Amino acid sequence: MRINSGTQVQHATFDGDRAGEGLAIFFSQGPLDVARYRFQVKAITDQGALQVGVFYSSPPSATTPTGPLTRAIAMAVCPGANSWAVDVLRVDAPVEGVLTQETSDLILTSTKCCTAPVGVTRVGERYIYGAGDSLGGADTVTVPFGRRIKSWTAVASGGTDGAVQMPSGTGAIIAVPAGFSANAEPGVFNTIETIVFTNVEYFIEYLEGA
Repeated sequence: MRINSGTQVQHATFDGDRAGEGLAIFFSQGPLDVARYRFQVKAITDQGALQVGVFYSSPPSATTPTGPLTRAIAMAVCPGANSWAVDVLRVDAPVEGVLTQETSDLILTSTKCCTAPVGVTRVGERYIYGAGDSLGGADTVTVPFGRRIKSWTAVASGGTDGAVQMPSGTGAIIAVPAGFSANAEPGVFNTIETIVFTNVEYFIEYLEGA
């Protein structure tokens, strides 16, 4: 199925005699594509449509070197499923006010026998990292859809206290006393989030979705 980045929610299905309890989702984007997508996965059973899970994809250009262009991005399992539906929606914000038009390929395959955990599992994550220095000020770091924070570390090395707030404006403020450090492994964000690092040196590890 062709996915147009400029269209609203697009609906893909897999049914028929070959549909079963397991689903594999493949997604192919161009090497310079930047669009990020939300995938809502539903299993169709004799009892009706059941939402199995939601995940986000990252484009090949999100990491250096770029990721593979044709990718298995997720697996889904639901006992009793006899067909599947996947709703796809672009979620990234326009770059410099211009929302680029891109076309991608979505392929669904299914099996009647699958031993993976029930639910949706994102596969093919790619590692990247970032670092910065907010000594004497504050840096706001944006975590987009499809990117998972593996860990972050903040060090108040400037002789005065620092702080970390996640998400910015609403989250609890984590104090970092002068000469000390703080770190965390917060995991997945389901929306675009921001983290504010104040008066610290910081290091962040990410896992980008396939």
